[in-house]
Amino acid sequence: MNRALCVVWAFAFACSSPTSPPSPAPAAEAKPVTWSTASPCPVARFESNGVVIDGELWVMGGFVSASLEVTRRVDIYNPKTDTWRQGPDLPGAETHMAVVTLNRDIIVAGGFSGNFSFTGRLPTTDAVWRLEHATGAWTAGPSLPAAGAAFAWALLGTSLHLAGGLGPDGDTDTTVHHVWDLAGAATWTEAALLPGGRNHGGGAASRSHFYAIAGRLRWDEAEGDLAEVDAFDPATNTWSPRAPILGARSEIGASTSTLADGRIVVVGGSLPGVMPSDEVLVYDPVHDAWSKETPLPEKRKGAVAAQIGEQLVVTTGSPTSIDPSATTFIGCCLAE
Repeated sequence: MNRALCVVWAFAFACSSPTSPPSPAPAAEAKPVTWSTASPCPVARFESNGVVIDGELWVMGGFVSASLEVTRRVDIYNPKTDTWRQGPDLPGAETHMAVVTLNRDIIVAGGFSGNFSFTGRLPTTDAVWRLEHATGAWTAGPSLPAAGAAFAWALLGTSLHLAGGLGPDGDTDTTVHHVWDLAGAATWTEAALLPGGRNHGGGAASRSHFYAIAGRLRWDEAEGDLAEVDAFDPATNTWSPRAPILGARSEIGASTSTLADGRIVVVGGSLPGVMPSDEVLVYDPVHDAWSKETPLPEKRKGAVAAQIGEQLVVTTGSPTSIDPSATTFIGCCLAE
């Protein structure tokens, strides 16, 4: 049966003789996801980051203007009430950082701090911060082995993986692969290098593997986008290639996530030629195959997307490449 984002089961029984058991009719075809518009984020932005805690989506930092001014503001969306509230400001980098959550704590690693310039790059940071849910306070974690930003990242078990990204100069692609066990390790360790340097791609964890998805070369958003997908197996400390994504793209760091059923979803992104995308792509790691789902109502790059219950929440991003949006879209319905 085709497993799409909305699944409807229908059972029907044909008429039969007393000696013949009824035969179930085939299950109905899965319905495509449907999109609706929800309450907008209080601050229009793009290239933010996000995590889900207690069924709410935290939207963190990002660019708030076409001139690439940044914010440390955090806004929290509750899909049950379709309302937003403000959270604690970020303590450091506002964009291009890795963000995960474990046991309701939020961990932020690397990134860029300060307003961007079109003529020069900001240096990256090696700072790591943890927002402790119990205290509501940010505390410093172990610094990265080297400063970096725009990684592919994901939490695999209790281990935070960061791969690739831009190096300390904010301009050079790297193949680094840093790992920190959030369950209690005091420092980061190094794992097998990413097969090819790239940045601004997506990261996800599924079925005991860490995936680095697409991305681009340096800052070449016009012609440098890539379609490569690589999977890391921590049991063997090796990477292996997987089916490439359906169209090279970048700017998908915060719009790449793992669904409850183990598939990986990538929403929007920037296509070659600096063209935002409305595509919603789903990767099935069991069959090593990509499929297309119902596109977004509008094109988006640098959006924040995550599954909450049966919904796929997509918010902020840019429809043009540099103009921030506050729009929130809700996709229904996902299999929990």
